[in-house]
Amino acid sequence: MANSKATKKALFMSMLSLLLCFTMLMGATFAWFTDTVTSKNNRIVAGNLDVDLVMYKEADGKYVSIAGGNGDIFSEATGNGINWEPGKTEIVYLGVKNLGSLALKYNILLDIVDGEIPLSGSLEYAIIDGAEYEADKYANWQAVKAAAGSQVAPMPTGTGLLAAENGTLDGVLTNPDVEEVEYFALAVHMKEEATNEYQNGSITIDVTVLATQLAAEFDSFNNTYDEEAPFGTYIELNAGDDLLAVMASAEADMPLTIKLNGDVEWPTDGHHGENDITPASSIVIDGNGNTITATGSGVTPLGDTEAPMTLKNVKIVDNSVSYNEAAWELSYLEIGGKSLNCVNVDFADPIQVVSDNATFSGCSFVGHYDKNSTSTTQYGVWVYNGNSTYTNCTFTGTRSMKICDEYAGEVGTVAIDSCTFNGISEKPGVCIDDEDTQNMNITIKNSTFINCKAGDQGLYIYETDNTVPTIENNTVLSNATFVSTKDELLNMSAKALTGNNGTAEEATIILDADIDMQNAEFSAIIAQRGDKLTIVGNGHKISNVKLVSGENDNTTGQASMFYAYPNSTLTVSNLTLENVNVTAEENGTGYAAAVVGYCEGNAILNNVDVVNATVTGVKSSGMLVGHLSGSLTAKDCDLSGTVTLADFSEEANGHYAGKYIGTLAGPATLTNCTAGVTVSGNLNAANVGDVFGRKTDAGSLN
Repeated sequence: MANSKATKKALFMSMLSLLLCFTMLMGATFAWFTDTVTSKNNRIVAGNLDVDLVMYKEADGKYVSIAGGNGDIFSEATGNGINWEPGKTEIVYLGVKNLGSLALKYNILLDIVDGEIPLSGSLEYAIIDGAEYEADKYANWQAVKAAAGSQVAPMPTGTGLLAAENGTLDGVLTNPDVEEVEYFALAVHMKEEATNEYQNGSITIDVTVLATQLAAEFDSFNNTYDEEAPFGTYIELNAGDDLLAVMASAEADMPLTIKLNGDVEWPTDGHHGENDITPASSIVIDGNGNTITATGSGVTPLGDTEAPMTLKNVKIVDNSVSYNEAAWELSYLEIGGKSLNCVNVDFADPIQVVSDNATFSGCSFVGHYDKNSTSTTQYGVWVYNGNSTYTNCTFTGTRSMKICDEYAGEVGTVAIDSCTFNGISEKPGVCIDDEDTQNMNITIKNSTFINCKAGDQGLYIYETDNTVPTIENNTVLSNATFVSTKDELLNMSAKALTGNNGTAEEATIILDADIDMQNAEFSAIIAQRGDKLTIVGNGHKISNVKLVSGENDNTTGQASMFYAYPNSTLTVSNLTLENVNVTAEENGTGYAAAVVGYCEGNAILNNVDVVNATVTGVKSSGMLVGHLSGSLTAKDCDLSGTVTLADFSEEANGHYAGKYIGTLAGPATLTNCTAGVTVSGNLNAANVGDVFGRKTDAGSLN
């Protein structure tokens, strides 16, 4: 959405001070009486135009802003399914909201682009005027078509398609007690007669709102002075076009919206920091998945010192050559302007942030050696000036972030939240090089640091010459291995990622994708004695796997996904095990569980779900843990399937089964966990329990 701002100029009469003087003749004596009335602290404040696009999200239970590319309106994340089939209908509830003080009029544009396999021919859509969210109001496509104000049409393709024209909204100061918003619904339907030709097809639908002043504001004469106010400039660029030349030709003092239909060039020269490249009042560049390539000397900023800029859905590549290759500080692309908002931008080469106020959301940065010099390594982003915020961003490469205002810049507040620093080979995550600490305020929170360099201070998160950041709720993962395929996971069967040498070590496994094991056999991954093993599921699942006893001393006689040695710490989070078949043979011990067959260490399980698992053991067996002699903390774990004790000829001692735990011989805490599990087999009342099969004196349950 184009978030547009403009200013209306106004004149006010100056304030009048009144002086009253009275004179009275009393002989030769004069008495003077005076009185003064003064009005103070009067300001002339220009009105502002500020429009927002909002969407109802069920997860939030309210309408939220989706401006600046933050709205995936048809996705599982917003409660709207993405797997389409004939007859399917999805509806989203949107609204245009006036946040400013001036009355406005607006146009709604749709950009509809087919994917590699076109989907538009199978779809139709409707816009329902005035439709505010109401659960289950439109149960099917027939109800949508019958709704009052519904406009139904086949799905078109193209950009800048006018979906609604000249809507109006009062300014918020016109009616201060009323929220100025107009609601509507966008419904999309796949036709029942859609054929197999549309399988695996895709389409993108972007919504843009252009706004301008409404002829409702009075000047000294009437309210018609702005009745022809334009909506600003909307330009589409094709492959090879000159981005800066188009920006320089924009309409003066009006919003500029640019959409890329191909890769374009950003010619640069030798002007540092200051750049007035456009007369526009604001700039929005939607890359539409394309690339902007910098050429020339590489130091003209992308951004305007007089206009806020939004940059979204684009890749930035540096093919420039510095006019002074010996100066390392000139090898960064400059990104900045009056204010900067970057959403889903892939910075393929290092950048320098020179904006007074900058925000980066869902962006990626990479540090590497200077293309023109193999001896100079660069940070993915150099924060040189102003205030900046980084949310849900990813940093990779040699070096990630440098915060330094050594060359006349002035860094203020830098906030890093929910970011990932992955494999930073030469430095820790954030490097702070500053001699003047008075104006610098740095916060690093909720972020993950994976396989980063320790740094001069022995920290993976940051190093600093002087300024110490505020650190909150960050995660450091060392010796991490990323797994995304069946073969990569099979390579870890019955193995430990640390050495069994008595030295405390750490290892991490991070799932990058769902993994279908295709009924392959797998033996437990081992948390060695005294070591830490962390499994980061990232919401992914491992499915269709046969968990069996291993062939070495570590895993013989127990079958499960993981095994914890004494004094080890095993942490598993955000992982689903689905269609798991667990069989512990009678040789050795025969302990079985979907997650941890034998736990002598400390197991911490957060949001670990087991779906439709079959667990068969000879001795202690359960869905979470077979035998627990260490400790277990499980939170938000949902379990389903069966736990069965196989036939055994020896006496009943040692043969126990429970929905969660077979034998409880250590402390266990279960919080918000559920078990739709059936326990059966060769057992009696003394061998089975709803939570555990047996509890020893050392066992406890919270």
